[in-house]
Amino acid sequence: MKKEFVKHRFFWDLYAPIYDENRKHEEYLRNTNLNILKTYFHPGQTLIEIGCGTGIEAEEMIKHGCKVILTDVSFEMLKVARTKVGSNAQLINLPAEYIDSFKTKFDGAYSSFGVLNCITDVSSFFQKLHSILKPGSLFVASFINRWYWGDFIFFPLGITNYLKKRLKGWGYITLDGKEYNVIARFYSLNDIKKFSKDYFTIKKIYALPFLLPPAYLKPQERLPKGFFKLLQKIENLINPYFPFNYLAERIIVIFQRS
Repeated sequence: MKKEFVKHRFFWDLYAPIYDENRKHEEYLRNTNLNILKTYFHPGQTLIEIGCGTGIEAEEMIKHGCKVILTDVSFEMLKVARTKVGSNAQLINLPAEYIDSFKTKFDGAYSSFGVLNCITDVSSFFQKLHSILKPGSLFVASFINRWYWGDFIFFPLGITNYLKKRLKGWGYITLDGKEYNVIARFYSLNDIKKFSKDYFTIKKIYALPFLLPPAYLKPQERLPKGFFKLLQKIENLINPYFPFNYLAERIIVIFQRS
């Protein structure tokens, strides 16, 4: 296994026991992501999840009526996921870069919350993913955007330091204020289009989020409840449209296999 895979496995193994508790502030984004997944995938389909983490999305997609194969680089993440999905799904310890190990063809695939940011050769990933999906099937992926408009407000105010990392194009992943020797890369929507163009067409693009502050600022806790709900309603109206879906903190892309 490549050295970078080992680093990622170590980090995500370390994070697994506390991941769900640490990510409670992402619930409003996960609900949006799940609504989109349930819109594009239908009961009876066999899906592969790439980078399943602790199985939050898989649990809901199984309830939705899909059969889900869970994959992740971290064995410890898969152990937590098993507690959610039980015997209702197959779990496989596999880095995203080896996704072409499967010999079957899936009805669709999804990858949520930044797995693409942990892949070095994204073009190669799309080529491998293409080989295991049925023609015309969908791949729904969310990733951390390189060009987020809010950074130009939050950084000068001293609220976050993400602007430096995004401008550089990469940064070390932080857990509880400590940086680990594990790199996340920041890709723009145009980068993702370039990486995928030979294998997939893009059907739809959503902001996740644009208007609401990023999850790491914990807007659900800091904003008045009524104001938060108002922003969420506006967000749901604008998130599929340009320029919001190009300049969001995260982006969800609906790909269709060529």
